[in-house]
Amino acid sequence: MAALFALVGLFVLWLTTRIGPNFRFGGDVSLLYAVGFGALALGAAIAFFIWRLAASQPVFQLFDNGIRASGPDGDHVTLYRDLEDLYTFFYGGIGYRAAANAPWTFIGSRIHKFGELSERLRALQVAHRGEVLHQQLQAGKPVTFRYLEDSVAQSKSMVASRNMNFPTFEMALTAHRLQIGQKSIDIGRIANINTNVWTETSSIMDVDGKVFHKVHPSSILSFDLLCALIARQQQAMR
Repeated sequence: MAALFALVGLFVLWLTTRIGPNFRFGGDVSLLYAVGFGALALGAAIAFFIWRLAASQPVFQLFDNGIRASGPDGDHVTLYRDLEDLYTFFYGGIGYRAAANAPWTFIGSRIHKFGELSERLRALQVAHRGEVLHQQLQAGKPVTFRYLEDSVAQSKSMVASRNMNFPTFEMALTAHRLQIGQKSIDIGRIANINTNVWTETSSIMDVDGKVFHKVHPSSILSFDLLCALIARQQQAMR
C-alpha cells in the first residue's frame, strides 16, 4: 500500500511537468500538487507505521537450554527445564510461562519461521523438562499438569485472544497412574491418545477401546509433554 500511494503521488507530480500544448489541465494545477504530495506523504506514513509495528514485535531465540524473548519490555529468558505451562492455540500461536503465578509470554503465528519455532520449542520442553519430571516420577513423587475448561479452549479456537485469566484445574501423573478429577487409569491401560481436528477433541483411549477421558485438544497445558511422559513410563514398565 505504501508503494502504491507513492507511485500514484509520483505519477501525479510527473503530470504537472507535462502540462503544455500537448497536455492541458483545466483545473487549478495546485490541486495536482496537493494530490501528488499528499499521496507521497500517505505512502511514507504507512511505511513508517509498518516499520514501527515490526520493530515493536518481540524477537525469540532458541538456545541449548532456554528461550529468550527480546522486545520493548527488555529481555526475558526461560529455561526449558522450568517451563511448566505451554499453551498451543488451536489455530496458531503459543503462550508459555514458568509457573502458575508467572506472566504469560506469547508468540504470534505470523512471526518469521513460527512453524519451526513452535515445533522446536515443544520438543525442547519435552526433552529438558521431561527429564526433570521423569526423575521426579522415578523418585515416587507425582507430577501435576494444569488444564482449562473445555468451554474456554473451545472459545479460544474461535476467538484466539491472549487473555489467559481463567481458572485452571490439576491432573496428577504418577509412575503408575493418571488421575483426572475423580477418575483414574493405570498407565499400562492407556492405549493411545487420538485427536480429531474436525470435531476438536482429543480422546484418551484404554486397551479395551473405550474412552477414558475426552477434552478439547488445547485444554491441557503442555499436552505434548504429558503424552511423552506417559509413553516413557509405559516403555519403562515393559
